[in-house]
Amino acid sequence: MRTLTGMAVLAVLAMALTGCGLSVGRHTENRSYDGPAGVTALKVKTDGGKVEIVASDSPGVKVREKRRWTNGHNKPDSRHTTEGSTLSLSSKCAHNAIGFNGCQISYHVQVPRSMAVEVDTGDGPITVSGLGGAARLKTGSGSINASDLSTASLSLRSGDGKLRVSGRAASADLRTSSGSITATGLTSDRLTARSGDGDIRLSGRAAAADLRTSTGTIHSDGLSTDRLTAHSGDGGIHLALTVPPSNVQATTNTGSVRLKLPHDQEGYALTLATDTGHERVDPAVHRESQSARHIKLSTGDGNITVTPA
Repeated sequence: MRTLTGMAVLAVLAMALTGCGLSVGRHTENRSYDGPAGVTALKVKTDGGKVEIVASDSPGVKVREKRRWTNGHNKPDSRHTTEGSTLSLSSKCAHNAIGFNGCQISYHVQVPRSMAVEVDTGDGPITVSGLGGAARLKTGSGSINASDLSTASLSLRSGDGKLRVSGRAASADLRTSSGSITATGLTSDRLTARSGDGDIRLSGRAAAADLRTSTGTIHSDGLSTDRLTAHSGDGGIHLALTVPPSNVQATTNTGSVRLKLPHDQEGYALTLATDTGHERVDPAVHRESQSARHIKLSTGDGNITVTPA
C-alpha cells in the first residue's frame, strides 16, 4: 500500500477544495473613507486582522480597509457607524471551512493625536503610534506595539503575544498570558506589567512599578523608580537603578537576584534571603539598618548580589 507524502496530501486537499468551490486566497478589496467631523473617540472591533492606528496633527479620521476572503460564503462584513462623538469600525467573518482562515480585514486608521482609541481584535497584531488620548488595546492572539505615546491612560491586553511600548503614559497596565513585555524609555507614574509566560524588560522612569511573570526573567537597565515590586515564579531578576529608590521588593522562586543601587548618603536597609545560594553585598554599597530606604530581596534557589550602579 502506498503512502501519500505531506506535499501530496496538500495537493489532494487543494484539489478537493477547488472542487467544492473554495478557492483559497483569491479575493482582495480595498476601501477608503473619511470619518465624520467632530468625532473624539474611535472604537475598532474585528474578528481578525491587523489593526494599525497612526496619530497625526491633521484634523479628521481617515480609514483604509483591506478585505480578504476565499469564496462567496466567507466574504467579510465591515461597518462604520457613529454614535455621539464616537466612530465605531466593526467587522466579522463567517465560519471558516475545515480550519482555513480565509477571511480577514485589516485596518489602517489616521486619527487626531488627542483622540481616545479602543481596539478589540480576536486574532491579529495591533500597532499604534503617536497617540495622546486614552488607549485600550486588546487582542486574543497577536502582538501589540504602542510607540511614541503621550497619554494619561494606557491598557494593553494579549491572550498570546508580545507587548512593546515607548513614550509617556501616566498610568500603564500591560498584560499578556503568553509573551514578553518590553517597555523602552517609558515614562509613567504607575506601571503594571504581567506576563503568564515571558520576560519583562524595562527602561525609563516609573514612579511606582509592579512587575510580575510566572515564567521568565525581569530585567531593567537604566530605570528610575521610587517604588518597585518584581516577582518571577521561575526566572532571574536583574535590576539596575539610576536614582535611589525608597522601596524595592524583588522575589523569585527559582533564579538569581541582582540589584545595582546608586550611591545615597542615607544608605539602604537591606534584607536578603536565599534558601539555596549565596548572598553578596559589595562593600561600596552603604548599608544602614535605620534607613528609610528599604530593599528586600529573596530567592528560593539562587544567588543574591547587590552592587553599586
